[in-house]
Amino acid sequence: MKIVDVRWTPAFIPIEAPLRYAFGSHPGFSRIIIEVVTDEGIVGLGECYGGASREGQLAEMRPLLLGEDPFELERIRWKLAAPTALKLFGHVLGYAGLEFALLDIQGQALNRPVCDLIGGRVRNEVPFSAYLFYRYPNAKGEGEVSNAAQMMAFARELVRRYGFTTLKYKNGVLPPDEEIETFQALREEFPKHKIRLDPNAAWSVTTAVRVARKLHQDDVEYLEDPVWGMRAMKRVNAKAPWVTLASNMSVFAFDDLEPAAFADILDVPLLDVHWYGGISRARLAGQVCETLGMDVGIHSGAEFGISQAATIHLAAALPNLTVAPDSHYHHLTDDVIEGGKLPYGPGGTLAVPRGPGLGVKLDRDKLARYAEMSRTQQMGSWIEDPKRPGAVTHQPKW
Repeated sequence: MKIVDVRWTPAFIPIEAPLRYAFGSHPGFSRIIIEVVTDEGIVGLGECYGGASREGQLAEMRPLLLGEDPFELERIRWKLAAPTALKLFGHVLGYAGLEFALLDIQGQALNRPVCDLIGGRVRNEVPFSAYLFYRYPNAKGEGEVSNAAQMMAFARELVRRYGFTTLKYKNGVLPPDEEIETFQALREEFPKHKIRLDPNAAWSVTTAVRVARKLHQDDVEYLEDPVWGMRAMKRVNAKAPWVTLASNMSVFAFDDLEPAAFADILDVPLLDVHWYGGISRARLAGQVCETLGMDVGIHSGAEFGISQAATIHLAAALPNLTVAPDSHYHHLTDDVIEGGKLPYGPGGTLAVPRGPGLGVKLDRDKLARYAEMSRTQQMGSWIEDPKRPGAVTHQPKW
């Protein structure tokens, strides 16, 4: 079997309402849908972050991939995304999307799901977290979340609609005292739920430690990236040892795992099928963490259905996944896969997709619709927050 074509299509899908975070706002989600075609007629699907730089990566990699056997994954990785290329040129995101497609081809050829190719499943359903963002109202004037009362109503609706048992509260938007009070209100409303915080490294060490102390008795599942950098994370861990620390920003690659473990920087690395270089590489990172005595979670980067399926297959095969993976998925209004969005089951779970490979297929009509939207709206995955101009820098706000 040989690869005979590689093609890709940028797409933009609207979300329920624009999301706010510490350094900007998401008006919708932009991704690139990848198709890798073999001489036997099998088409593997991939997905990566949107943007011209990613399209440039794919254009550079395409001629190197043509003629290769999709089963020779390690040969292809060293050809397209050797460690030096990842470190110096940042090819990891484009390559990861291609790796999804290669595993999808392998699974279709063998009539086995991708999770079986990376060690086999230890779970059939994966519980995901509700992602609680502050939001601007949408074009209909609906969906705004700008204060504690609206955040509580938003959380209630998500739990009612999907059954989530874990809540992830995105921080760094309002002053810390307001966000502390909102967390405490969430804890009172949902005493049995796991609740985590994530200010996207917007806080100083002093602020992070103060928040941890204020919430000491409020059963924080984990505090994710309260500050920027391994040294700062280590200081927070030393000053507030009772709080579980997680990261996908300061710790986000293979090179970061060893110092994270041996320097007591954090407790839970958040893996990512994109940032770690594909599903199989993220699975390997999970094994490294298991050896180092660390549990793992999974980061979310505004996935469409292909990446969501890739994340589910990864989660199905990780024994040391002890926290619910994050997911922006419930914010999407639609998807580019056949049948629409993957359905949530009881407890906010997503089942491992049925069928070989990733188990999802493209809806060509929807892909064309959202590809056109990508061209006409000229929107990226995030923009400057109109209420916080100048906040798009990694400088502590508080």
